[in-house]
Amino acid sequence: MATPAPACRKALEDATRRWPSRSRASDGILGDARHQRRKSDHNLGNAVDITHDPRVGCDGGVIAALAIRDPRVTYVIWNRRIYSIARAAEGWRRYRGSNPHTAHCHISIRSTARADTRAWAWSSITGAAAVRPGSAPPPPASPPTAASRPTDAPAFPGVPLRLGARGPLVRRIQERLERRGWRLGVDGSFGPETDRVVRDFQRRRGLEDDGVVGRRTWNALFS
Repeated sequence: MATPAPACRKALEDATRRWPSRSRASDGILGDARHQRRKSDHNLGNAVDITHDPRVGCDGGVIAALAIRDPRVTYVIWNRRIYSIARAAEGWRRYRGSNPHTAHCHISIRSTARADTRAWAWSSITGAAAVRPGSAPPPPASPPTAASRPTDAPAFPGVPLRLGARGPLVRRIQERLERRGWRLGVDGSFGPETDRVVRDFQRRRGLEDDGVVGRRTWNALFS
């Protein structure tokens, strides 16, 4: 008989520790009767659903963005999209299953990682990264004017930054993305990982996901 993977139990425990008052309405590890009728990692105890509760900061978008960077994970489903580690080059793809996964974030793990109970990334996120991202991308907005931009937000440097760029401005972008909940290396090099994270940020903010940090993406990052 299947048992819940300790790594999956740890994912739920860490979410509850970070957000003690979060809803657990859609939490789950082992598959129910519906799951048993089809192939599902839940049937093996190798998947976990974490309830989306942005009211307290337990945002499915944040959980998903952090989960895809964990070495235990094989794929994540959230908000009608799926990210498979085996197809990472394609980024987030449309999910066509009957459950849109808008009430919870689904995380599947490798069978060899069942006993890996290291802390999950959401156990330690703080500040804006923990509470600000919404469940779905907002409609496109006009770039903030100088009057509406926060006084501590840096002005757009005037030159778009993209794959292959290097330097302190790239480092600043990477640091900002990490503060917003994404996990990537802060090395000042705009490589494939930074490109992928920028595109994910753009999609969630309703911007064109071209991977280029132009004026609109820059202002969205630092708003």
